[in-house]
Amino acid sequence: MSHDLTRRMLLASGAAAAVSSLAGTAGAQEAKLAVSWYPGLLGANFKRAFLDTFAEKDKVQVTEAWDSPRFTQMQAGRARPNTDVAAFIDVLMPLVARSGLVARLDPAKIPNLAKVDPALLIWDGQAVPAAYGSWGIVYNAKRVTTPLKSWGDLLRADLKGRVSHPNITYNSSVYSLDALARLGGGGLKSPEAGMKAIRQIRTSGPGLWEQESVAVGWLKTEEIWATPYFSGNVLALMQDRDLPELKFVVPEEGAYAVPLNVTKVANSQNPALADRFIDHLLGTEAQAAWIVNGRSRPANRDVPVPRDIADSVPEISRLHRIDWQYFAENRNALVNAWNEIVNR
Repeated sequence: MSHDLTRRMLLASGAAAAVSSLAGTAGAQEAKLAVSWYPGLLGANFKRAFLDTFAEKDKVQVTEAWDSPRFTQMQAGRARPNTDVAAFIDVLMPLVARSGLVARLDPAKIPNLAKVDPALLIWDGQAVPAAYGSWGIVYNAKRVTTPLKSWGDLLRADLKGRVSHPNITYNSSVYSLDALARLGGGGLKSPEAGMKAIRQIRTSGPGLWEQESVAVGWLKTEEIWATPYFSGNVLALMQDRDLPELKFVVPEEGAYAVPLNVTKVANSQNPALADRFIDHLLGTEAQAAWIVNGRSRPANRDVPVPRDIADSVPEISRLHRIDWQYFAENRNALVNAWNEIVNR
């Protein structure tokens, strides 16, 4: 009797273990690819171009956040990553690249990497731009009768009180800070002239914006007529009938490169699917869809670029690039100086 009972218990235990093993395997197979990119218009364009065209889109779960919260969440989950693919612009990439949180991309597993302009690949294989736009100026062509041509035109007397600029809490503010500082003989490493110019903009108009929705709202109500902005969003906004006639200008001193980088998280739960997804978004179909939706330059050199996008986003070699390593090392000092000069 004791032998039979023991045998039955062992059989039951083995069956339970088998069921548990099968359930674990099924759970692993059903795990979604966790992708983290942007909210708002940019995130919607990512979805239409990169996710909706992906054959395995039902295996993908997207969360939306801006770069800093995304990076903070990844740091908190370092021991057990819950993100597989994450998007970042260049501002945070020095921190991301040395954090140990992202893996190097393998060209053997992501063959479309070979089609990306090598000038875009500056992060030692730890990121690839899915696309890139430019940071220039958007203005209301109905109200501004003399077209803007220069970064300095943001300070023109006829535009006084009708110009805004992003605050330092909005990462891309650094581009136009550098541009305005250069007008005064400086740059990011000596930004005082740029900060004084932005203070002049802040105090003579409605203030600085920290969210794109505020900038768009001010453009729509014509409270502002001009602001530095991202090219792709401007071209998309130009299709909105509720907005006045908008134009985007690449200033004569040059616009700034805004790559939309994609990274693969180290020790992710779905490394093979992450590779396939990144390879897909660099492929011809997804890149062509990005042109339609994201309205900026594709990373894939084989994809034709329409004239309006080519005009608003010069090739990467003709765009300014910020020294992001310097910015990362001096961020606190720059933010403090901004708050003392611009926001006081």
